[in-house]
Amino acid sequence: MSQAETSVQSASFLGRAQQWVAQSLTQENQISAYLEPLIQMAVPGWTTDSIRSRVLQVRAETNDVYTLVIRPGKRWKSFTAGQHLQITAEQNGSLQTRFFSISSAPAYFKKTGLIEMSIRVQEGGRVTPWLREAFAAGGICTLSPAEGEFVLPAGNQPLLMVAGGSGITPFRSMLSQMAASGDKRDAHLLFYVRDEANALFKDEFERIAAEHDNIRITFMNSAEKGVFSAEHLQQECPDFAERKVMICGPTPMIQLVRSVVAEQGVSADNIMFEYFGAAPIELDRGDAKDAYVNFEKGGVAAMSSADQPVSLLELAEQNGLKPLAGCRVGVCHQCKCTKKSGVVLNTLTGQYSDTGKEDIQLCISVAVNDVVLDV
Repeated sequence: MSQAETSVQSASFLGRAQQWVAQSLTQENQISAYLEPLIQMAVPGWTTDSIRSRVLQVRAETNDVYTLVIRPGKRWKSFTAGQHLQITAEQNGSLQTRFFSISSAPAYFKKTGLIEMSIRVQEGGRVTPWLREAFAAGGICTLSPAEGEFVLPAGNQPLLMVAGGSGITPFRSMLSQMAASGDKRDAHLLFYVRDEANALFKDEFERIAAEHDNIRITFMNSAEKGVFSAEHLQQECPDFAERKVMICGPTPMIQLVRSVVAEQGVSADNIMFEYFGAAPIELDRGDAKDAYVNFEKGGVAAMSSADQPVSLLELAEQNGLKPLAGCRVGVCHQCKCTKKSGVVLNTLTGQYSDTGKEDIQLCISVAVNDVVLDV
């Protein structure tokens, strides 16, 4: 056996031994998880699965969009362009958590040790305006590892990127990374903005396009040109059929673009998209019917309407229950529970469950027929 193989086996043994000790003493996989409440008394916001990090700057981009410049803690690993993460900060004694895409490139993190998250202030929102004010002079937050599959596809297939509003953030990361890494694949970005004042990162995108012949940026002023259409597609990117289509933005825009490009002959496996918000609920109308949902622990039975379907999380909340939830878009898994029977639709994947017992996420699941939940 080689020295390298011996080292790997030793490390594996030590890891299993440490886990056994932790489970024996604390009933946790890590001793740090057992000590977490005590550590939080001295270091608020500290968790075993998030990394304590520092916000260095809040940079205004437009009237309602700002960028957090963050130095992640040493345990934080890098990321792939297009991924998102969870940021948690303390507000009046309670922890507030939200998911945002990383708008800077991995190359920027490698060079500076910093990442950027560009955030639109949600009208009537509780957290997005507060984050801007809370970190105006810097401060401490915690970050989760980066995750997500809306990233540059492997290979050299040309790309058509269609963005709307703050859906531009993953594309900023991707295009900046392509420029920094010398990625020569052809990429064309159609960026739909409300007006000229809301053309995020305009100077930066124009510089990237000027310096890289394989990258083209087209700003589409919706006030003048309207929403995405087949005419826009044919005029601005006539070779779209050869490209992988990537879409990110508000839900109505994504639905529109998906529909238009599909009608123009783009196959489903050549379309990638990521919602900025909850995925729409689209029940198969042929199979849809009203369903009873039994929340066993809560002692509540509720009707899920086929005409106006809502997620199981919303249905629980409408009936006075308060299940644990975080992101509400299927990312954080805090609302995971056990479905004991019945069929649900996963609105994120579009897949129907089996009828038997399995774990589901309340925020992205809709009852298709009568369902019993361990909630």
